[in-house]
Amino acid sequence: MAFRSERLGALAAFLVAGTVLFAGLGAVPLMQPDEGRNAEVAREMAASGSWLVPTLEGNPYLDKPAAYFAAVAVSLEALGTNEWGARMPSALFGLAILACLYAFARRFYDGATAAFVVISVATMPLFIAFSRIVIMDIALALCTSVAILAAFVAEAGATPDRRWHRVSAAAVGAGMLVKGPVGALVPGLVLIAFFWTSGRPRALRRVFSPLNFVIVLGLFLPWFFALVHAHPEFFHYGVVEESLNRFFTKTFNRGQPFWFFGPVFIATTMPWTILMAPLTVLAWRERKRLQPPDRLFILWTIVVLVFFSLSRTKQPGYILSGVIAAGVLVGRGLGAARASRAILGAALALAVVTLLGALALTLVARRGFGEKQAWLDLVWPQLVCALLVMALLGLLAWRSRRPGYAAASFATLQIALFTVAFPGARAYASTRSVKSLAEALAPLPRTTEIAAFESYPAGLSFYLGRTLTLVDDDAAALRSNFVTYWLKRQTTPPPALVSSSARGAWLAARTGDLVVVAPDAERDRLAGWLGDRAPVHRIAAGWSGAFRPAGGR
Repeated sequence: MAFRSERLGALAAFLVAGTVLFAGLGAVPLMQPDEGRNAEVAREMAASGSWLVPTLEGNPYLDKPAAYFAAVAVSLEALGTNEWGARMPSALFGLAILACLYAFARRFYDGATAAFVVISVATMPLFIAFSRIVIMDIALALCTSVAILAAFVAEAGATPDRRWHRVSAAAVGAGMLVKGPVGALVPGLVLIAFFWTSGRPRALRRVFSPLNFVIVLGLFLPWFFALVHAHPEFFHYGVVEESLNRFFTKTFNRGQPFWFFGPVFIATTMPWTILMAPLTVLAWRERKRLQPPDRLFILWTIVVLVFFSLSRTKQPGYILSGVIAAGVLVGRGLGAARASRAILGAALALAVVTLLGALALTLVARRGFGEKQAWLDLVWPQLVCALLVMALLGLLAWRSRRPGYAAASFATLQIALFTVAFPGARAYASTRSVKSLAEALAPLPRTTEIAAFESYPAGLSFYLGRTLTLVDDDAAALRSNFVTYWLKRQTTPPPALVSSSARGAWLAARTGDLVVVAPDAERDRLAGWLGDRAPVHRIAAGWSGAFRPAGGR
């Protein structure tokens, strides 16, 4: 028995999940660039009530559909404009994924396996990261998971249940509202691969029935056409630039080699990767005895990795749903009696690796971590202790032959990061956040205009509750492909964007208090532009700026 009772197993699993998803969720500052940018888009949406057209610093931000930003905007209205409110939707989406996986595994496997599935998925590093930051990938992963699981359930009985196919179609439509066509492509490819290789091509007729298409398009097209009506240029951008060029070209400057996701997958599933290797060998040997759910999750993982490897644009978050599927397979292995030998061997290997890791970390700590890793100085003793606990639990699993100890050993480090070692996580995030800059500027009157010189301090607007003026030729610092695309088609630049040729006139026209900020790397260029009109000085870590009072020349 893995747990004394099914209820105890579920309680332990969701206690682990709750810890890694919610512990200290609002105590970590928003990180640049994605969190600060996405949180600001949601803040502007909540402030303006523009639910159709998201904006970033007042510019239309149509890089992604509005659904996720709307969810964050609602959360900000309910919980306040703070880190907790900004991150809560992602954490809830992550929790919803785990609940769906638990229910699915409990139905098609057993209660103990379902608990192991929750623990393994919840402690996958990529899953944790995207469930705790302000980014839409976890919402897309929820829609993808529901779409695939619902279609499987629909065909699992003696008679197909078309109601579950409708649920699947609705999830696909929701996924498209979160992140566009990829919300339909990934579930579609996974289901085609599964039903075709299972010798059930007729099931695909029900998956892709006309009514399901109506449901998907009925959810997606009203938003799409309304947006095209408001911004006609979005049709070409959304279809050609954001979809086709992102997949087939390096237009988005994120081109990576074909094998990119191999190392990413290994790194973002550690330390569970140590267990995946023997389980993969076992699955191959037992391939004729695999159950349909096993084959589903195996194909799900493979399809996601291959599909996004073919894309010319690659980001780690693209394979999130594949990592989730792999996590289910790990949980399945922990709950399967035939996998016990592989699990025990992996637990022993983990014990050896963590003992060596504890020794290495101690030796490095004695020499010092350096300025860039100074946050480790706060928590290295806790991390060493966590590694030793992992080793002890791994040895207990090997000696007692209990998979519960193995699961605990693989999950210990992730739990430690959000409990005893949490100050380190907070310190690391602070090195990638503009919150200290916001705190330095917070005492200024709200009438003070704040401008960013040749940069975009993502998150500053969110913390200050107001938009910025960008002293930048093309707004490239916003890192918004749509804003760049949109600006090229405007005859008159927006008032919040100041080009090189207009900077002198713009500065002369400022009649109120003005603060211009820039990264320390741009300090000399900022001082050269302002001259003797305003002295430049250090404002916060990594940031310099100048204050020009009202009436200054």
